[in-house]
Amino acid sequence: MRSLFYIAPRPAGESSPAPSAREPARPGRLSLPQALPEHLTALLDRSRLAKPQGGVLPFEDPRVDRCLPAGGLPLGQLHEIGAAGLESETAALPACFVAALLACIAPARPVFWIAPVSDLHPPGLLRYGLDPNRLLLVRPDKDVATLAAMETALREGVAAAVVGEVGRFDRTASRRLQLACLRHGCTGFVLRRWAHGRRDADREASVAVTRWHLTPVPGVKDGREPGLPRWHVALTHARGGRPGEWIMEASNDPTHPFRVVAALADHSTEPRRVLLAG
Repeated sequence: MRSLFYIAPRPAGESSPAPSAREPARPGRLSLPQALPEHLTALLDRSRLAKPQGGVLPFEDPRVDRCLPAGGLPLGQLHEIGAAGLESETAALPACFVAALLACIAPARPVFWIAPVSDLHPPGLLRYGLDPNRLLLVRPDKDVATLAAMETALREGVAAAVVGEVGRFDRTASRRLQLACLRHGCTGFVLRRWAHGRRDADREASVAVTRWHLTPVPGVKDGREPGLPRWHVALTHARGGRPGEWIMEASNDPTHPFRVVAALADHSTEPRRVLLAG
């Protein structure tokens, strides 16, 4: 972002003042920037007031929140969500997961959902608490256009969040999206999706603040009715936090998007036991 300065123009025909005898002339010395005009100052003030505030979205479970920086999902930053197998082609699991998060992020603001494949069924997201009337659907033709549209929507700073479904996601593109999130206070979600199954391995990791990997888990039936959706949720990267794994279930409580059913043991920090032969 360019710095905005206002330098008063010098009237035509007026020569530069001679340097003072006490202060010798310095080569390459720049004039000090003058104050902004009143109309530009008012414009900047309005833009600052319209910018969504940051903060965190807690999961309201210490087993999850203590793995995340500041005790919750950082808002106003970039997050990446992926899945394996068929879910990496349909992105159904990441879509349900992010819908439950979006339901708790600035409910009065719209959400941009950008995807090359128009197979999203907005009414189905009501099950996860997301009002489909908040959605603004954008359909570009490929991943590059999706990333460009995401960056444009993030820079506008008017949405609660921007969601994009992409397959290829290099480090440079992720850095641009993260900078747009930070500068304009808008939260970004990248759902990794290879709609036609032609998956390419990433050469380098993105700069997303958190990275998640989801796997479906059978739900528990409630009589003859199917139970609430469940996921094996793996937090593979958290800047300023630490990884973790849990079994989560969609919550019926509108104030909490998920309920942790079980916390999977993390033995990476436990001391190793050495067995000595007797």
